[in-house]
Amino acid sequence: MITRPAFVYGFVLLLALPDDALLAVLAFLPPRQLLDCRVLCRRLRDLCLHADLWRRVSLTRWRRRCLWRAALRLAPCLRELDLCDTDDLADAAAEVAATACVVAKLSLNVASDRDVAMAATIVEKMSALGGLTGFSLFVNDYYYGTVFDLDPLLAAVNNVSHLTHLEIQNEFESAALLSSCADLEGSPSVKRLSYTSSTEDTLLEALLETHASTLEHLHLDTEHVPVSALKELPKLRSLTCELQPTEDVSGLKALPSLASLDFSWEVSGSPGALELLGEAPHLRKVSVPCSGPKPSAPLVALAASPSARQLESLRILTRSKDVSKHVIAALPKFPSLRDLALIVHSRRLEDFLQAVSPATASSLSMLVLFTAGEVCRHALLHGAAVEGLLGRNPRLHLRVLNSGGCSEEADCEWCRLGCHTDLRAAYAAHCRGEDCPKDCHRWTC
Repeated sequence: MITRPAFVYGFVLLLALPDDALLAVLAFLPPRQLLDCRVLCRRLRDLCLHADLWRRVSLTRWRRRCLWRAALRLAPCLRELDLCDTDDLADAAAEVAATACVVAKLSLNVASDRDVAMAATIVEKMSALGGLTGFSLFVNDYYYGTVFDLDPLLAAVNNVSHLTHLEIQNEFESAALLSSCADLEGSPSVKRLSYTSSTEDTLLEALLETHASTLEHLHLDTEHVPVSALKELPKLRSLTCELQPTEDVSGLKALPSLASLDFSWEVSGSPGALELLGEAPHLRKVSVPCSGPKPSAPLVALAASPSARQLESLRILTRSKDVSKHVIAALPKFPSLRDLALIVHSRRLEDFLQAVSPATASSLSMLVLFTAGEVCRHALLHGAAVEGLLGRNPRLHLRVLNSGGCSEEADCEWCRLGCHTDLRAAYAAHCRGEDCPKDCHRWTC
């Protein structure tokens, strides 16, 4: 226990620091303690409300713990403010109306026309303060199918001049967002759009049309992908599709800037997906599950594509036991590949590790293995296959994740050793350097 004289002496030493050093110390404090330190002295009162401290603070729904009121009244700015679980949005709107706190990212949840009106008021005030660059909207069906008009809120969002990140989740089971949203006009600014909906509505098409000239990253969790609208996005760099689109996506190969594809659905049976993988000319990052009747088809198409020689990151997740041999055959086709992640079954594991070498994967620096079956990560890291892999590839980092592990850890001699406690670390044959991951560990048997 710290005695009072020791506390006072430490407090005096702390105040002896110059402002920039004291700010660096205060940066380690959570928001609540920053507010508590305000009352200790005049100097801390001012420093604890410094913009450099608060512009990094995120008050999300899980961490804010009723701090949002105090932050809106006292803090000069916030990195993120999440008001989704606020009991009364009108109460939040009243607090926002009196605040001078600049918020960079705002999250709101609406479930009625009253919520929409209050949310529109909040967005308008945050926009007027300046600095609002991200907005997340969650549309919920709390009142069992009640359809409400989002136009006032969407009009307020469209008037945010520097909005670059936009997320919309429509959680209605059977109600589409109103088609009148398509008539809203706004200036293009959004670079990153995330859209989730279980129904077909026109809001997504309206957003794509409005921000066609600026959109660079698109995340879609809907089956109703307007491929015709995606073709009009000249700056689109990355596309993530969580659900299988109903339209043919092959036309997206003509997008001049498309460099990243992330699919979470069965590609081999989807219209145009294999053609997109096999003919897109500028892909540098691909994530695709290999499943269905021809699990190796996406990999084969990608290896024969014009993007093969410039591909830098590849993530293949499949339960098929035969895909790894196709990966071995395809590795020399990807001379620029730096990051590779895949599931490897125990009976194919050693064959795959032996196939990775500077001759087959000259640029590979990160290998992530999701091992399937009863594979002990301890035993794998101590095994001759990993020793040979890291010995042949001195620049390589190895991660072993999601292993089935041992069925009886108490009887496993490797588990009893207690070594390699950080099993998610990136193991390598070298000491950590400037270009290494922060969790790079030198591998030792």
